[in-house]
Amino acid sequence: MRLPRAVTAGLLAVTAAATCAACTTSGTPATPTSLTCSYPTGTDAAARPAQKPSTADVSRTGTVAALVHTSAGEIPLTLDRDRAPCTVHSFVSLTEQTYFVDTPCHRLTAPPAAVFVLQCGDPTGTGAGGPGYVVPDELPLGLAPAAGGGSAGGDSTVVYPRGTVALANRAVPDSGGSQFFLVYRDTVLPRTYTVFGRVDPPGLPVLDRIAAGGEDDSNGPGDGRPRIPVQIRAIDIGRT
Repeated sequence: MRLPRAVTAGLLAVTAAATCAACTTSGTPATPTSLTCSYPTGTDAAARPAQKPSTADVSRTGTVAALVHTSAGEIPLTLDRDRAPCTVHSFVSLTEQTYFVDTPCHRLTAPPAAVFVLQCGDPTGTGAGGPGYVVPDELPLGLAPAAGGGSAGGDSTVVYPRGTVALANRAVPDSGGSQFFLVYRDTVLPRTYTVFGRVDPPGLPVLDRIAAGGEDDSNGPGDGRPRIPVQIRAIDIGRT
């Protein structure tokens, strides 16, 4: 039996409304504002006691302000949930547990190395410590390809711009933890490091002073402990 045209139109309208219950006013699907994250237990013992972050209803929108108080000066950060919500959630959780208090920035890379970063977040100061759990990768999009293309370890190389805040890893997928690095000069790396924020402009001169002090080559030429000691005294979190 064919339904009257008016009834048919009404059914179509109801169907469309039901289908777009989670749509924007323009009719396009709305982006969920939260997600579920996973933080598997790591293979190494925690360098300092830490609870895993919560996993449900993790916000995936907006930014978080963080002020890193160090012995070398204050470094304000803007953490970006839109780019790496699970990583930001972990960083905030560790910060609120005072995990980073009185921990060193244990690594600085400088010429002749071709990487320009200050690395922090390991309470042991050895570069091997972490929180006892793993933060799965949230690989960056939109980074400019390195000049001339090329690859490293099978991964395309890209430019991590000056001011990038990214999660360090163990050179294998899904191996991030508490260690992070701050890029003080454009750096070419494989696209295997989660970008979860940026250094705000007032913090860049602090990084420059640390970099100008050099490093001690303890890990090889251009790679070692910063000669200007950098101790994280505290991190303040402010939500925006």
